Amino acid sequence: MVTENDFIKYFLDNSYDESLFNSDGSLNKNYNSFKKTGLIASIFEDHWEFIYTGNNKLIIDKYRPNANKEIQKIIDCYNKDLGCSVFVCPECHDIIFIGYTCKSRMCSSCGYKYKNERVESILQTAYNCPHRQIVFTIPKELRTYFFFPFEDRINLLFKAINLTIESILNNYSQKTLKNGKKKIYKSKTKFTPGFFAFLHTFGRDLKWNPHIHVLIAEIKLANNNCKTWNYFNYNALSKRFMKILLDLMSKEIGPSFDEIKRKSYLNHKNGFYVYAEPKKFKNLKDGIEYVTRYCGRVPISENRIISYDGENVTFSYEAHEDGKYHEVTVSAKEFIFMLLRHIIPSQFKIIRYYGFYRKKHPFHDNMVMLINEAKRKIRKEFNKHELSILRSFNRNPYRCPKCDKRLDWLVDIT
Repeated sequence: MVTENDFIKYFLDNSYDESLFNSDGSLNKNYNSFKKTGLIASIFEDHWEFIYTGNNKLIIDKYRPNANKEIQKIIDCYNKDLGCSVFVCPECHDIIFIGYTCKSRMCSSCGYKYKNERVESILQTAYNCPHRQIVFTIPKELRTYFFFPFEDRINLLFKAINLTIESILNNYSQKTLKNGKKKIYKSKTKFTPGFFAFLHTFGRDLKWNPHIHVLIAEIKLANNNCKTWNYFNYNALSKRFMKILLDLMSKEIGPSFDEIKRKSYLNHKNGFYVYAEPKKFKNLKDGIEYVTRYCGRVPISENRIISYDGENVTFSYEAHEDGKYHEVTVSAKEFIFMLLRHIIPSQFKIIRYYGFYRKKHPFHDNMVMLINEAKRKIRKEFNKHELSILRSFNRNPYRCPKCDKRLDWLVDIT
């Protein structure tokens, strides 16, 4: 493997542009690197070193132990600290550095690529049938329980939603008998649903608001039987979800949760809010992109940040409750803490597949896929680095910006 020193020695034996090197003689990897730091990365770069100290460090390490690693990755994204590939133009012999990206979902640049890859993966898994969006929410008084311990509690939320959908699908109805007991009439055939679940942890105001969007196929499968499933009892969904979630939480948390559970039943007689009305997307791809974009990026898009003066950040949002426009100004430190609460643990799955989308069903070979086999390889190519940059920025990263010749790879430096 060629080291940085080997490369410097090689280049010093040839002609060079003096700005390729720093004043101490080391390689200037920012030379022709096309590094453009996003605004959020700049805010982290300006303040993270001062925030991540003392008591703040103890709190951050306890509740979001991977925060420092993720923030450092965002700060270093696409610059020399994460390494880079070195290319040379065969025509003008100029050197080009293409920095390694951080791959963090909290990065405004890498998160966009993550979103595109997830959208394509789901599109290539989905059947060509109508899908409906369902949003499962939890009331304010329960949200703190899902902040820490994060992984266990969010897994509990996913489990509750899966059990709710399976319960609704395979229970016809519930009837109260004369003796007060309830009898459940279950489906004679065990049907399997198919859905994708997407975790969102924030609202438009950046507050902690964990909720899950579901894109569910309006069909149900049982061995060699496929039926339409487009009727959803909203009241049953809300009440069933509340009961299943509260029971799971009670089992995990123990007696200390009993009073909260009792008050939840009193305060939410119609169950927890579940949005299940048909939401008309132009096509399934639009629906998937709508729910996936919040899973693969920093909690706030940079075009919502109105100003940053080095000390304070002003951002805007439109409230869901009344549709009114709001502007909020906070210190850079407060803004960073607003973002930190939404950092996801490494390798944690925030998009999950359930039912016949998780495991191939015996009826799978008879289903019509949304994306046919002939188009799959072509579509995957569009998410590769070169085409992705070309589509987004109208610039090919592997062509010389001076003479437009295809660049030759020299070495990878880490």
